Amino acid sequence: MNAVVGLEDITKKIRDTLNEVVDENISEISDDDLFVEDLGINSISIVQLFLTCEESYGIELTEEMKLAEPISINILAEKVYRKINESA
Repeated sequence: MNAVVGLEDITKKIRDTLNEVVDENISEISDDDLFVEDLGINSISIVQLFLTCEESYGIELTEEMKLAEPISINILAEKVYRKINESA
């Protein structure tokens, strides 16, 4: 599915997935809030987000999945966007 996919579309997909995996009202979450540090999201939920992105966009994010690094919706969206464009 490496058709033209914009950063905005990727961000929306991540927000939708985040809404499914966390018990918070994500409409109040900023795209720059850090998953662990600001939101307290556990590593299992973060892995689910990465896996959903991999499946949705037909990419591999193994090297990008560093759970010790801070990550937000925007950071993950940028990683996905770069990976899609690498494999285009």
